[in-house]
Amino acid sequence: MRSLPSAAAAAAILALALAGCAGSGGDAEAPDTVTVTATPSTDPDLLSGFVCGPGENDVWRGKALLTNVGAAENTYVVRFSVVRGPEADVLGMQEETFTLSPGEAADVAFAEIYTGAGDGLRCVPRVTAQPSG
Repeated sequence: MRSLPSAAAAAAILALALAGCAGSGGDAEAPDTVTVTATPSTDPDLLSGFVCGPGENDVWRGKALLTNVGAAENTYVVRFSVVRGPEADVLGMQEETFTLSPGEAADVAFAEIYTGAGDGLRCVPRVTAQPSG
């Protein structure tokens, strides 16, 4: 597996997160880390429209669109984590597995990743992929 750090993907996700991420419980910080790990495709378009942050009662929730941009069926594990500080201490995490055919997309939504408030909290997405079968 390869990890793809992409400044363009991070900038796009940052813009989307800032456009619609604030919940009634406070402003959410945009992710500063996007990890897309995929085999055989490492296209950052795998996970688009990522929005994650605290809402009512400081409940962190997130959503995105997962798209198989490859040429074969893949099984994806999508994980959103709420982390704190420079060491990225994980406070809460949710994950779900999807099997998608080429070109197929699925909505990813987590209603409760973590409950809490505080300085230095952020939500970090991660996608891993393996060929199906």
